Amino acid sequence: MDKKWLGVVIALFLLLAYFFIGFAGHSSRMGSIVRELSGQPGDVNPGYHIVLIEQERYHPYWEMVEKGAKEAAETYGIDIEFTGPVRNNMEEQISLLEKAIAAQVDAIIVQGLNDEKFTPVIDKAVNRGIPVITIDTDAPASKRLAYVGTDNAAAGEILGRMVVKASGGKGKIGVIIGSDLAKNQLQRLNGLSHVVKKYSGLEIVDVRSSNISHMEAIQQAAEMLQLHPEIDVMVGTSSTDALGILQVSKRLKRDPMTIIGFDNQADTLAAISRGDIKATVAQQPFLMGELAVKLLNEHFQGRTLQSEYFTEVKVLDKSNVQEGESL
Repeated sequence: MDKKWLGVVIALFLLLAYFFIGFAGHSSRMGSIVRELSGQPGDVNPGYHIVLIEQERYHPYWEMVEKGAKEAAETYGIDIEFTGPVRNNMEEQISLLEKAIAAQVDAIIVQGLNDEKFTPVIDKAVNRGIPVITIDTDAPASKRLAYVGTDNAAAGEILGRMVVKASGGKGKIGVIIGSDLAKNQLQRLNGLSHVVKKYSGLEIVDVRSSNISHMEAIQQAAEMLQLHPEIDVMVGTSSTDALGILQVSKRLKRDPMTIIGFDNQADTLAAISRGDIKATVAQQPFLMGELAVKLLNEHFQGRTLQSEYFTEVKVLDKSNVQEGESL
């Protein structure tokens, strides 16, 4: 009898739980309908889970991308996950992209650093019904939904015009790029070279990669300046490069040295204020992250997106360096 009564009690408990859950769900739906009828938004969180794969976690640039994406995700009720290698590693990025596909997330935001490596994996995600937005670096040959970020070739040409203005069209140039494998860095270098080639008095005498590392930028800049003492203009195409160049130029007493950088790290802005760095091309990483998530929300709502969304860059020098703090 005890077992019989225990079975009855359990059955009644389960029945009551079923009705309670159903009532709660019904009440929630009714509440949402009432809010919508009264002009208020209904349920904000559609239950979407997206992943943003960064080039390097805890890097100041990617922290700003993450901040913009997080704020947008909170606005639209989207669950966003941030991941990426602790140190710049393209193979690890691709591995994380594969993991996101295997987890069947609702969407992915990722760079398209290398067409040969990234395009097939991006296409794999899209073929499995996972929309992909490329950020910072595009993969235009892939099936990605849209690109959000800088027009890197155009930004490279801006660097070139900055060199011309600072040097008067005469000088020997050394360039430190973030990576000789990353498409965005090569596009910036190509844009810079395109402008420099128009001036017979300018010459790029050496190009080296920092692998997005401040210490590597220091080492490569030191070797370059010791090998080419004639260099009087140095350009960095990723956020840590100009600071590495500056450190070496001070140590080697290579003043005056015209240094032009990329991005708006606090130390770069301070160096511009002191006159140690001539100028920098500042991107808008916060806006990139924010816009990428906003566009995915629009896609989830069934809206059609453009193929490219270029975020503007700004040239910062001593006259307007304070504007870089808000980008």
